[in-house]
Amino acid sequence: MQKHVERILRAHGFFNPARTLLVACSGGTDSLALLDILDVLRAAGGARVITAHYEHGIRGAASRADARFVEEFCRARALPFVCESGDVPAYARAHKMSLETAARICRYDFLHRAADEARADAIVLAHHADDLVETVLLRILRGTGPAGLAAMRVRDGRHLRPLLSITRAAIEAYAAERGLSPRHDATNDVLDARRNRVRHELLPALRAQYNPAVGDALTRLSALAAEEDDFLSSLARAEYSRARCEVGLSLEVLRALHPALQRRVLRIFWAEETGTAQDFSYLHEERLRAFLTAEGTAHAEMQGGWHAYSRYGVLALCRLPAHKDALENREILLPFTREYAIMNFQGTEFHIRRLNRMTADDWRRMEAREAVYADRAALPPLVLRTRRAGDYMQLPIGRKKLKEILIDDKIPREERDAMPLIALADTHEIFWIAGGRRSILAPVTESTHDILRISYTKEREPNDERGY
Repeated sequence: MQKHVERILRAHGFFNPARTLLVACSGGTDSLALLDILDVLRAAGGARVITAHYEHGIRGAASRADARFVEEFCRARALPFVCESGDVPAYARAHKMSLETAARICRYDFLHRAADEARADAIVLAHHADDLVETVLLRILRGTGPAGLAAMRVRDGRHLRPLLSITRAAIEAYAAERGLSPRHDATNDVLDARRNRVRHELLPALRAQYNPAVGDALTRLSALAAEEDDFLSSLARAEYSRARCEVGLSLEVLRALHPALQRRVLRIFWAEETGTAQDFSYLHEERLRAFLTAEGTAHAEMQGGWHAYSRYGVLALCRLPAHKDALENREILLPFTREYAIMNFQGTEFHIRRLNRMTADDWRRMEAREAVYADRAALPPLVLRTRRAGDYMQLPIGRKKLKEILIDDKIPREERDAMPLIALADTHEIFWIAGGRRSILAPVTESTHDILRISYTKEREPNDERGY
């Protein structure tokens, strides 16, 4: 195993005493074995080694004992050691994310700062073949593309993973042979984290019932996806440069691209504008792709406080103020000429479609208020927006203020300003309260053969528990 790691270091130019490697070590089997190997190679003329440990504050006294263990291990070998303590549970609560995701963010933030301070040439991580298999499988279950299947790589920017082709069993055997006594993190045995369930339940079942070599199959899939991802990324970067203008991306250029390149160009755009590509999912890609079929001015909320909008043939990203006046001014014009989707508006997904007739399922959806149906020929232009002062609706009993309707329907006060509404353009008249009442305008009759259906569903964000 030492020879294998040495080959990796030499291949990437890191087997050199003039180089500095920052090694992430939790005290567990994988990272302790890696640190031991790098220390042996250092003594044989390899790179200088600095050990970094992040005490995440999740397991109390046990976490602090892990930090002391790694520090003592480094002191016995005269290895430089840096450590930082954090409060991952508090970070997870403040940012409304899982402990696993919060731990990953906090740990990587520490590692990058420590690498900067030490002027390290690379951050060495102990991810191994089993980690790669679990990550690929998790991303398949969550939904991903070629870039997601590529998962982890031996060299990825500042990160180096020399054990990525080595199995957990081989690493454990090395640790036993070297007489290492690693720490055990009990949270890795708990089945409440998705990765642990994949490790302890799903993968053993797949090996036993479907393919004993499922790990090798997923590893090959990841390698092939990485090659194709590299090729497509180079094409996408060229198209991004062509589409880029002063304030955003040219919609005309984007529309001419294959959907696979559209998504990649939009992912590059997001990373360039926001400074991060983390947690930019398929749903987020589709929200931006929806602008390619939008007419006129359009707008969509994105994650992290960002907003996307299109105007004058340009797609742009910005941070809009969160105050009420800004929210009240948003609106999206709804086209009637083709099937159309708005991927996110106030956490809701809308679909607009023209029908020749209503099916039994359509009648069910109308009764359940999952969709609204109208005689398209009798409809004026409609917009999607939130409520404004003076809004009203035409009901069978006559005209009634929207505020009074929401009170009658017992809609909580705190939800009223954020409710999606379909309104007549440039008026205060409401056609449909999404999931609620509709006006008497443009009813569907037996003679209606051009029906407009507007349906909606509440959107759920995927919980990213990749762990890396």
